[in-house]
Amino acid sequence: MSDYEEELRMVLEDFTGRINGNERVQKLIRRWSTSVLMWSKDQKFGFVLVVSSGKIVEMRKTMSEEEGNVKVVGLTPTLLDMLRGKENIAHLYMDGVLETYGSEKDQIVLDAVAKILWS
Repeated sequence: MSDYEEELRMVLEDFTGRINGNERVQKLIRRWSTSVLMWSKDQKFGFVLVVSSGKIVEMRKTMSEEEGNVKVVGLTPTLLDMLRGKENIAHLYMDGVLETYGSEKDQIVLDAVAKILWS
């Protein structure tokens, strides 16, 4: 396991705890079920977060960038900064530093979750 892989896994585990443990986030996403791929384009791997009724119920590594209903693609340091709340997902997307794919609704939900967690 590479250092980046271990660091991204740890940050995603912390992110999962923040999502699942935040009452405001839970009220917002209680009916949201999807899968989110966090893809590291420089390392060529990612993690899939499976969301069921607003809770992240599974996290697994993948080597396929084709997984996930919603995809967040960026360099590993960018993903780490975003997941730690150091960078705003909407700003990263608008600046072209981060790519997001999926329905507009899913992208809005991700942005709203980030605002609640780090505001």
